[in-house]
Amino acid sequence: MVDAGIGALRQLRRIHVDSDEIDAVLITHWHFDHYAGLPALFKSRKRTRPLYIYGPNLSIPARLYLIGLLRSTPVYFQAVTENFSKDCGDIHIKTVPTVHDILSLGWVLTEIVPGERSGKRRIVISGDTRPAQAILSAAREADLLVHEATYPDKHANRAYTHEHSTVTEAANLAIKARVGALALTHIGHRYSKLSALKEAEKVFPLVLVPSPLDRICIEAVSDGAARENSGWGHVKIMGNR
Repeated sequence: MVDAGIGALRQLRRIHVDSDEIDAVLITHWHFDHYAGLPALFKSRKRTRPLYIYGPNLSIPARLYLIGLLRSTPVYFQAVTENFSKDCGDIHIKTVPTVHDILSLGWVLTEIVPGERSGKRRIVISGDTRPAQAILSAAREADLLVHEATYPDKHANRAYTHEHSTVTEAANLAIKARVGALALTHIGHRYSKLSALKEAEKVFPLVLVPSPLDRICIEAVSDGAARENSGWGHVKIMGNR
């Protein structure tokens, strides 16, 4: 699970996922809307095996909010840096530095397929960030880039001031990285998903704007397949469970 905002447990229950099924939560940064759902997630678990939380060093507000729970529940927290990587079940997780108004990290998720050297699906998740060279490098030829797009291009100054990205900036980064598909997230509440989709499609050929609880299906593409152009991925939204 990547981040756990307000209502995260409720959303899990809506798609019939038991919190005991979650082994790890990957935190991008310690802004409240990205970790406010952790206490409910902790308290709902019945099994004694710890839940692993990986993220940047705790901010002071996050430490005050979570410290009692971290001491009283079977939760293991590890502060990670931009060089962190490990196998987590059948997924290899790796951090990538991003550019936000507090310490923040994106995450690269690569499936582990025993005996297979090619065709492994890879997702890069930006978290909240300005367009970052590190994200561009990590996302090269990834099957899916999940990138924030808080503002439309007409509000580029706001994006710069608040250290977020515009829709067009996310699409341009996806083009440069030659990713298979681009999923836009963190779109500001004042802006419509349809307008974000249309703006991004002017730049990038395969754009998804998922709604809460949507599933995204990523079909494996062999390494030998042509990846010279952007938008080569076999990726589609399957809708809610």
